[in-house]
Amino acid sequence: MPTYNLYMGCSVPANYPNYEAAMLRVAKAFDMELEYMEDVACCGSPNLRAFDYFGWLVVNARTIAIGEKNGNDIVTPCNGCFGSLKDVLYHLKHDDEMRKEVNDELKEEGLELKGTIKVRHFVEALYTDIGIDAIRAKVTNPLDGAEIAIHYGCHLLRPEDVTEFNPEVLKELIRVTGAKVTEYPLWKQCCGATVLPVNEPLAIRLARDKLNSIKTAGAEFITVVCPACGNQLDLQQLGMKESYGEEYDLPVLLYPQILGLAMGMSEDEVGLNMNRVPAQGILEHLVE
Repeated sequence: MPTYNLYMGCSVPANYPNYEAAMLRVAKAFDMELEYMEDVACCGSPNLRAFDYFGWLVVNARTIAIGEKNGNDIVTPCNGCFGSLKDVLYHLKHDDEMRKEVNDELKEEGLELKGTIKVRHFVEALYTDIGIDAIRAKVTNPLDGAEIAIHYGCHLLRPEDVTEFNPEVLKELIRVTGAKVTEYPLWKQCCGATVLPVNEPLAIRLARDKLNSIKTAGAEFITVVCPACGNQLDLQQLGMKESYGEEYDLPVLLYPQILGLAMGMSEDEVGLNMNRVPAQGILEHLVE
């Protein structure tokens, strides 16, 4: 039974209880022990990094140092948290002088970042530690060819040498549910979520371009593993209907929702009713 430090971040508990519930149910089915981290702060992504770089290093190094106390890897369901924690760990492991400065700050709490654990996204831990074969064995109600486009999110993929996330991982995780992966040209493009507070027209254009690319490619659904991306692609569809008269009708499902349904969980258990763009259409693809 693998055990992890679970770093939830701010956005999932505040906005996506369905993400949290589906993830926990999936983890339990595979005997993944997710232990909530206590006394940890927001990762500050992306705003804190922009105006207080050293503070951003310290707050994330503190979280990692707390995780190092029990020696278990940190797992998070949020791309922003994943990106911040991975980035800080990478830079401090490669910059001895900066690591010393950060650890001098952490000494006040009796903490020290040593770099002895990993930071991982939940889907990566699922793929690596549980494995496709074990996941396939739990799929009792496969999705019969549902066309699903993957939006990875910037912080999951970039910078590649820091995140170390292979896009094929999520493709395999989709296919093991019985669904098909819909390829589309703008798969690497940002959804505009982090741009929204500073340039709303640009953020809307990015989301609109993304949704157009996905719809034109023939996808029926979108899957995400990031609450900010999910919120942007879900919510902006409602705004575009009102502002532009455009209806994309592309339900945005969090990956644990898709896997949970394929594993026989009910729509209530994965919180399907909480999706803004109605997602009940995915149920029509389930094979009983």
